[in-house]
Parts: sequence; structure tokens; C-alpha cells
Amino acid sequence: MNRATSARTDLTAATGDKIGAAQPRPASWQILIVDDDPDVHLTTEFALANETVLDRPLHFLHAYSAAEAEALLAKPNDIAVILLDVVMETEDAGLRLARTIRDKLCLSAPRIILRTGHPGYAPEHDVIRDYDIDDYRTKSELSRIRLFTSVTTALRAFDRLQQLLETNHRLEQITRDLEVLNIDYLEQREAALSAARAKSRFLNNVSHELRTPLNAIVGFSELSLRAIKDQRPIPPGYLEDILEAGRRLTSLVDDILDFSQLDARKRQLLVEPVNIQELIDYQEELFHGEATRLGLTISIVPGDRNHVSSIDRSSLSKVLGHIISNALRYSPRGETIEVSWRIEGGTIGIFVDDHGPGVPKSVKNNLDEPFSIGQEVLTKDASGLGLGLTICRHLMNMMGGRIAILDRAGGGTQVRLLLPEQAV
Repeated sequence: MNRATSARTDLTAATGDKIGAAQPRPASWQILIVDDDPDVHLTTEFALANETVLDRPLHFLHAYSAAEAEALLAKPNDIAVILLDVVMETEDAGLRLARTIRDKLCLSAPRIILRTGHPGYAPEHDVIRDYDIDDYRTKSELSRIRLFTSVTTALRAFDRLQQLLETNHRLEQITRDLEVLNIDYLEQREAALSAARAKSRFLNNVSHELRTPLNAIVGFSELSLRAIKDQRPIPPGYLEDILEAGRRLTSLVDDILDFSQLDARKRQLLVEPVNIQELIDYQEELFHGEATRLGLTISIVPGDRNHVSSIDRSSLSKVLGHIISNALRYSPRGETIEVSWRIEGGTIGIFVDDHGPGVPKSVKNNLDEPFSIGQEVLTKDASGLGLGLTICRHLMNMMGGRIAILDRAGGGTQVRLLLPEQAV
């Protein structure tokens, strides 16, 4: 489960209940009696033993010194009310403990009722003003009814405070979850906008790339028809340009169809015996004319001419064709494209070396993002949809292989096609 999904689950759970609803509580109210006089403990418990507040009975805990009470309160507990004597180990031991409870132990929920048998040591006005307590009584005035009233009032205040704390905790959790969901939404929105922009650029690129050969086909066809009407010979260059534009258009359409099949996971492999050297020689023949037109040479370094392996001929031909086509497109005139292959350690390696400008790092690292590649590689002298390398990577993965693009030491690029060898 990712961070955003977890946040949705927590948010649903939090908002599914009424905010401020009571959480599971102890069966009884926990009352801590802190006094150095054992008789006070007995009389207090006797006076309140059979009482209930908000339909819950009272349970009593005992501490006979401020130090003992602090140790008890420092542990996890559900103490709701503390009946605290002022004078114990020292004349202000209870007052010091009240400060310790709030400031050192950071217990803000338990209600504190101060009791004293010596009111002169701690004037009521000063104690109520300076200490976070709920009541301050002399032991002589705490009759059974007065004690019950003070404890009940403190328990109600504690219960309401607990509800407020629970509500605040839930609101904080909801706020954190909403922040996570908002971050997730912004990330998804940015990804969607980025994809939309990339696809928009891609469609514009498609429109431009298709229009170029179509304009050439229409234009030279019109010129050829005009020559026929005027009973003039058709210049050979017109027909060559129409043929070249038609081939270019076919290649573009093939790329789009190939990518749509791969993207929809519709393409299936057809494994058959293939002579690797014959397949490479055929690619050289196929691109010989294009290389000559561009002033380039394709050099084949033969491997084992008799070796046959079980491979998807169509997929490997398409991959190799794309790589050789790219090498021709970006290599300067007069250079040589070298194609070689060999078998090492059960792997067939086909290597295409060129002397072009190299493949941008952003393209090499993002072969799965076709809609962003085209804009990276377009130049005045080269065009394309940015699908070729992505198609190659998908096809190589389907065949159990991989494609590696390396920079050559002297400039240019080496593309390695690595496939598992399956001898026939």
C-alpha cells in the first residue's frame, strides 16, 4: 500500500466515525489519593466507594508521598483525578508535585484537587492563581457531600477534556492525511499535464512528419502529370523523390502501428530458425541505396556464416533496421557504419558503430518515454517521431534481450543488441 492509499484509508476511517466520539475507556474512573496520612486514604475511599459518576464506578490508587506519586504518574496510566495533600515531606511538597505533573510529566488531562490541613502554608487565592488545579479545600470542610461534589465536577471536566483531546487528535490526523492526499493529487496532476503536453508535442510531430513526405508525393506527382500532359519526359528525379517519400511515409506509419501494438500488448513473437549473418547481410542490402545517397558506407564484419539460432526474425530485423537507419541519419558524409556480431557466453551480440554526434543522455535514460524523445533528437537535417528506440527496447525485452547505447571513445555511438543464444 503506498503513502497516498494509506492516507485515503485512514481518512475514510477517521471521517466514518463521528468526530469526538468516545474511544474505549477503562471500566472505572481512576482516582489517585496522595497523602502521607493513611487515615485520609481510608476515609476518602470509604466516603466515595459506592459512588458512580457518568455511569462509571470509582477505583482508587494510593501514594503516601510526593515522590511515590511522581513515580506512579510517570508510568502509563488512566488517572482522571488526583486528590493531593499540600503538606507531606515538606510544607510545599504537594504544590511542587502539582507543578511537576503539569510541567515535567506534561500531564494536562488529570484534574487536581488540592487538600490541606494547614491553609496558612498556602493561601487559597495564591494557589488558585498560580497553579493549574481544579479545586482547593481544607480537609475540615470536605464533608462527604462536598468531596463527592468536587470529585464529580473534576471527573466531568476530565471527561470533556479527553473528548476535546481525542477530537483534536483526529483533526490532526485528518489534516495530515489531507496533506498527503493533496501532495498525491498535485503529483498526479503534474504527471497528467506532463503526459498531455508530451502527447500534444508528439501529435504535432506526427502531423509534421507525415505532411513532409505527403507533400513531396503530391507535389512531384502533380509535376509528373503536368509533364505527361505537356508531352514532356518526366525527370527521373521526380520518380525517385516520390519513391523516397513513399518509403519514408511507410516507415512512419509502420512505427506508429508497431508502437500501438506494443503499447496495447498485442504483438506476439514468432520464433523460427534464423541465420544471423544472412539477416545482417539483408539489412545491408536494404539500406545500401540510402547509404549511397547520403555519402556513407555500411561495412559488415562477418561472424559465423553458418550459425542458426531460434529468434523472432521480424522483430530482430525491425530492431536492427531502426538502429542502422538512425546511424545513417545522424552520421556525417564520408563516414562508415560498421555492423558486427559474435557469440559469447551464450549471448548473441550484434554491434552497430557510427561516427555521429552521439545519443543524448536524456534519451538513453528514458527509452520508455517515447513522447518526450522526439523533441530531443530533432535537428534541421534529421527528423523522426522519437519512437524507434522505444520500439527497439520493447522488442528486445520481449525476446529476452536488451539494448545498450554506449558512447565511443573517438566520438559516435555503439549500439549493442544482446540476445540469449538458442541454437537450433
